[in-house]
Amino acid sequence: MRNASVAQSLKRIAGLLFPVILSLFAGALLILAVGQNPLLAYIDLFKAGFSCNPGPGRCALVTALQFATPLILSGLSATVALRGGFFSIGQPGQMLFGAAAASWLAGNLSLPPVVHPAVALMGAALLGGSWGLVPAILKHYIGVNEIIATLLLNPIASVLVGLVWWPSVDVTARLSPLMPGTKLSAGIFIAVTAALLIYVFLWRTTPGMEMRAHANAPRFAIYGGMPIHRPVLLTMALSGALAGLAGGVEVLGVHYHFVSNFSAVNDFDGLIIAFAGRLHPAGVVLFAFLLGGLRTGSIVGLQIRSGIPRELGGALIAFMLIFVATNRYFDGRNTSKHSSELNKSR
Repeated sequence: MRNASVAQSLKRIAGLLFPVILSLFAGALLILAVGQNPLLAYIDLFKAGFSCNPGPGRCALVTALQFATPLILSGLSATVALRGGFFSIGQPGQMLFGAAAASWLAGNLSLPPVVHPAVALMGAALLGGSWGLVPAILKHYIGVNEIIATLLLNPIASVLVGLVWWPSVDVTARLSPLMPGTKLSAGIFIAVTAALLIYVFLWRTTPGMEMRAHANAPRFAIYGGMPIHRPVLLTMALSGALAGLAGGVEVLGVHYHFVSNFSAVNDFDGLIIAFAGRLHPAGVVLFAFLLGGLRTGSIVGLQIRSGIPRELGGALIAFMLIFVATNRYFDGRNTSKHSSELNKSR
């Protein structure tokens, strides 16, 4: 039993690493196509994205962790939604509402230093979760397609938050840098803790099991006596809360004022990280860190040092997604083949 568990863990690790290796190989072909040495280019890429040299502002690893913080939270947001059977692309709008709530609470309240950021982040999660409930209600009670609903709610969120003037973040509400001269804050611990809690929730609690059961076998869940409405609403409330928390961390720990464009997160990064991480919190943390470092390395290592277009970093992520999808396809075929062989043997 123990050997089977170890083998299963090794298989999962291999499933995460295999797409990375294949994407690096595919990227090497692109580098060769522009007449550069792939090995030297990758050395520059990973040095610029993940190295750490003595002196202030010379540790790219810290920048990668800073970029990874909101990426982890947005990836967890997409993971929760997908695990709950909800294809949500509404993370950008939920992050905007989270950033707005954090900015308002951080600029208008007078609270002690430790309490103030905690209150602002709770407000960010609450407002992000409330906005996440909107597409869940539209789908569950009216029948609106969740992809259309979440996609259209993003520009609506942008318009709504743009109607209000948001104050700057008070000093008592800021997430102070962990290292001088950087913007890496306690947000990274919040993000990793959230990943651990999401794992426990999805795989070790009854509500998490109900969410996954409704996604994988909705009829079985209903006939089994599970609640109908609660898993759907809980899925998107939790998903929106995580995205709102990502926006709040960016405001309190990086910008110190409301922003509508997040430097570390693009519109669909949450989905990219969720799929690349195989819808598992550990994979989300790993690929968020990888994406954060690749973004830094693409600009400094590829474009500046090697003279290679920085879009190669985006191409590597795209290759990873393709190979992850391919890997999942073959896993599904092998599982089906194994099941059919078992049925024949009976």
